[in-house]
Amino acid sequence: MVNFTPSKEIHLRDYQANAIDGLRAGIRGGKRRLILCAGTGAGKTLTAAHLLKEADRKGSYALFIVDRVALVGQTSAVFDEYGIDHGIIQGINERWRPRENVQVCSAQTLAKRTLPRDPDLIIVDEVHCQYKATLDYIDRNPQAIKIGLTATPFTKGMGEHWDDVINVIPTRRLIEQGHLAEPKIYVAKSPEDADLGLNSYGEFSDGSASTAGIQIIGDVVQEWEGKTSEHFGGPAKTIVFSPTVEHGRELCAAFNAAGYNFQQISYLDRDDSERAEKIAEFRRPDSLITGLVSCGVLTKGFDVPDVAVGISCKPYRKSLSSHMQEIGRVMRGHADVPKKLWLCHSGNVERFALDMFDVWENGAGPLDHSTKQDSTPRERNEQVREKVVCPECSGAMRGHSCMSCGWEKPARSGIVAVEGELQEFSMADTMQPRAGLRADCIKDPRKVWEGALAYTSENTRKGEIVARKWAAGIWRGVYPSAKLPFGWFDMPIPNGVDHGALSLVEREVKRFRKNKRRAA
Repeated sequence: MVNFTPSKEIHLRDYQANAIDGLRAGIRGGKRRLILCAGTGAGKTLTAAHLLKEADRKGSYALFIVDRVALVGQTSAVFDEYGIDHGIIQGINERWRPRENVQVCSAQTLAKRTLPRDPDLIIVDEVHCQYKATLDYIDRNPQAIKIGLTATPFTKGMGEHWDDVINVIPTRRLIEQGHLAEPKIYVAKSPEDADLGLNSYGEFSDGSASTAGIQIIGDVVQEWEGKTSEHFGGPAKTIVFSPTVEHGRELCAAFNAAGYNFQQISYLDRDDSERAEKIAEFRRPDSLITGLVSCGVLTKGFDVPDVAVGISCKPYRKSLSSHMQEIGRVMRGHADVPKKLWLCHSGNVERFALDMFDVWENGAGPLDHSTKQDSTPRERNEQVREKVVCPECSGAMRGHSCMSCGWEKPARSGIVAVEGELQEFSMADTMQPRAGLRADCIKDPRKVWEGALAYTSENTRKGEIVARKWAAGIWRGVYPSAKLPFGWFDMPIPNGVDHGALSLVEREVKRFRKNKRRAA
């Protein structure tokens, strides 16, 4: 097929260009397997397109591997848009042109095909999925540079296959810059954890989630009708995530009975063309389909920016990545849909909100830390609910305010009673410094943070994100048992700081380097 539409130029945002510089620095340092980590909307595919266009210009053979057949066409369309000549390796495809320098590959098909050249560059989309066929293919091509793309590098074992992670930009910054829309999150009726069984991996089993979830399908439809009427004046384009095909079928029946056209797509669809037709219709601005109910299909990489509502009906016990991938499907910005909603009927917001907001604020962190995020069961109890659910509207709390209605928790009194005396409450009372520190500034943790941030910003050449993470490490060295307060990580870099705090930070850096040399 010949495309006569003029191709667009790739214009990288500053943070995308910095990410590419980070990749190149890692490669120069001998690392050949690097993960590029950035949230939904950061432009991972566009950044990869730039790398592929450069590879094509140099005559290198480059592969872009996706794990879903549905994503082959979506990726190919993006590459066409930017004038990247490419072939497609996926089943029987009319675009089978294996001698093109750039190839879009289905992971399943690639494992069965012989290519005319060994690849120089392999880019793996949604790399956290860790398919054996893809990992084996990577191992068979040690000469190639490998770059993995993901918003959630949390899968256990990723550290065994990848050398390092380049964190691009936190989700909170993307929201503030207008690249993403932060959804209003509502915690609705969901099955009790006691009604959910576990599978062999320690996750909630799909069968038990389906059985328990079917009991509240009426509540799902009613909640959706109420919230879309309140926020949009009527029905709005929706994606629903269900645990099983049976549950999805019941959901569709309930929505259709209420007069709304909801269609199911799943891994059990008879053929790819049927699913593709539904997705193509759903993408239309005037789509006849109000909602798609997905069972194991649209969790990752599926982007329809004018989707207004997401409904979570599939509960997770450990998988922060699955929860974040799903909510990411409704965070794409769109001029005609400035408001987005997330309706949680799974309990996932209560389990994962605190961790999710931390990743949104601070990024995924180093690989050895991030890969533990999907291995820990989350508790869902009254203490957690009090922190994350607004008592006024059942919206999600971020810090002390509700993301949906704006309600704020009453301010904590600045005075506490101790043995009949009134004493002023101080942040330092809850943030104990490391034993042996005696600097006056440690009584004011914020001064120490500002000193650390000013010092690292002045003394690193690796960019602002690295400076902030370095500062967080210094601050944790001073207050090892405390967590950096909400909002501090992204505060503006201070111009003037406390000299005592700056001196403390310099001593801490020297101490760390001395201990490191001694350990070596």
